[in-house]
Order: sequence, then structure tokens, then C-alpha cells
Amino acid sequence: MAESTAQDIRNDAALAIACSQYDVGPIQTIVEAVIGSRRSRKWVIRARRGDFVLKERSEALATVEQVAFAHEVQLRLEEAQFPVAPLLGTREGNRSLYQGNERIYELTRLIRGSSFDRSSEQAREAGRTLAWLHAALSGMEVPALSTSTPFHRRPDLAGIADHIPRAIRIVTGRDEDRKAASEIVKRLFHAYDQLVQRTDLMGYAQWPRFVVHGDWHPGNLLFSEHGHVAGVFDFDTVRLEPRIADVANGALQFAMKVTSDDPFSHPDGLNESILLAFLSGYDAHDPSLMLSVTEVQALAPLMAEALIAEAFPVIAQTGRFGRWSGLEFLDVVDRKVKWLTTAAEELLARLNHE
Repeated sequence: MAESTAQDIRNDAALAIACSQYDVGPIQTIVEAVIGSRRSRKWVIRARRGDFVLKERSEALATVEQVAFAHEVQLRLEEAQFPVAPLLGTREGNRSLYQGNERIYELTRLIRGSSFDRSSEQAREAGRTLAWLHAALSGMEVPALSTSTPFHRRPDLAGIADHIPRAIRIVTGRDEDRKAASEIVKRLFHAYDQLVQRTDLMGYAQWPRFVVHGDWHPGNLLFSEHGHVAGVFDFDTVRLEPRIADVANGALQFAMKVTSDDPFSHPDGLNESILLAFLSGYDAHDPSLMLSVTEVQALAPLMAEALIAEAFPVIAQTGRFGRWSGLEFLDVVDRKVKWLTTAAEELLARLNHE
């Protein structure tokens, strides 16, 4: 990440205008940072009045209503003394967002901390903090057209799936890759449909709905030196949904076995001690909000749904998943979904009886 001076900021007109909307004093340095979601550009700003993070979102990817609702969520959490970065209002009108150049900007105080260390202690804290978030946002009204798309029963997934083989063909130039991708996508979409039906039969649609974070994973949390959650970030996907969707995605992301930065080398299973710590942390926050037996039974199919529904859109758009081959990543998802619908269910059934 290269530092920019005040002169560099002035040379980027859109960035300069966005920075000028906030009263932070003279800016000393600004660094573009690769943190959180890659769909949103972010800069760490060091100014006379402190250190801040400026976030830019394309209006093609987020509506003003969605961003405004996310800010309502953040402000409510701040009032509850939840570890969320405080939003700064604009110079004019004290608004939590600024629109310009077909972009939406927000500015927050910078929170410092360390990444998840893959310990059971921090996994327990991540689960407890998620329960705290759900409790703090309980009963919050959700305006129409203000929430993101859920991964369960995602309405546009069939159309997204249709685009994947062609996207991969464009990247690799190989028709055999298009055919191979078509077979894997067909298999995964069928598995997704079966998982959705199964989860619905458990009563998913009738379960109480909470305002959920929607993207609870290690990259969106920082921890203090004492192991507590120091900050929670990226509220781009907040929505109203049964809380178990958040718990399932969080448990998957925290407990997934990781041996390197290469997803193709990761084992299929989940780290049992981290999974147990995450779930026990969630239940420990408030005994009256403990997960039910049925909710825990829904974890495995929801984890598999999340893997499919979150991988498909990225690959359909780019033919890749980050820096990895789209076709190879589909193989990884296929392998992990098979594990989640077999061995993971046995693991969770055992946890349910402990």
C-alpha cells in the first residue's frame, strides 16, 4: 500500500471532493487499503484530528437506502457500546453518507487490532459478539428496499449459475473448461435446491427474524491484545433474516480448516474445537437466546448453501474467484459441500447432544 500526500489527493478529483466533505483537519497521508470486501475501495486517512477510514461504494452495487439502513444499524450498535467504528457526519447536514460521482462514501474512525489467531478463545469471543449484535438489534424496524440479498433461497441464483460456464470460457479460452464448469454448476445448483427445501422443511420461514450482519467472517473482525473483539466492520449486507443464517456463515468461516492462503490445499473438514467454541460463545451471551436443537440441526445445510450462493456470483462475474481459477474453485466448493452434507451433520448431531 503506497502512501499518498495531500498533493496526490488533489490530483484525484473524486477522492479530493469526498475528503473535503468531512471536517478532519489537514490531511497528512492517505493509504488505499485492501481490507474487508474488495467490492468497496477504502483509504486509511491520517489527519490532524485523528485516523479515519474512508469507504467508497458504487451506486451500481448498493442503493442509498441500503447504505442508510446499514448506518442506522451501526449507530444503534454504537449506542449499545458495541465494538463498531464510529461514523462521522458530513460538514453540511451532519449526514452519515456523501453521494458524488455515482459513488456513496462514508467515513469512520480507524479501529486498530489484530486478525483472528485461530484460537478457541477468540472463536468463542466471535460467537459471543455475534449474539450481542443480534440482541442489540432486536426489534429494530427495517424499511422496505433497504436490505441485501440472502443466501438462503436466493432468487437470482439460477440466472447467475447460467452465466458461470461462459465466464470461465472467456477467461481460459478452453471450451472443455466451459463443459466441465457446466457439469459442476449443474450438480451444485441441484444440491443447493435440495438443501433449501430441506431447510424450509425444518421451519426456517417461521423462525423469528433478526437484523443480521450478513457477512460474519474473520476478515470483518479485529481483536484486542486481550483477545476481545476490538472492532466489527463491513455492514454492507445487513438484512432481516433468521439469526441462524448469520450463525451458520460465521461458524463455517471461523471453523473452516485453513493450512495456507491456498484454498485448494485446505482439508474439507471443520475444526471441531473452534466450531464448538464459536457456538458455545454464542449461547453464553444470553441464556434466554440460546440456539435451539432445530437451529443447530440446520447449520450444516445452511453452511453448504452459503458456500454455493457466495461463490457463484463472483465466478459468474469474473470467471475467477479472487486470484484463483473459477473452475478449480468450483471443484473446491463441490468437495466441501459433499463433506458438509455428510460428515458435518454427524459432527453437529454430536454437539447437539453434548
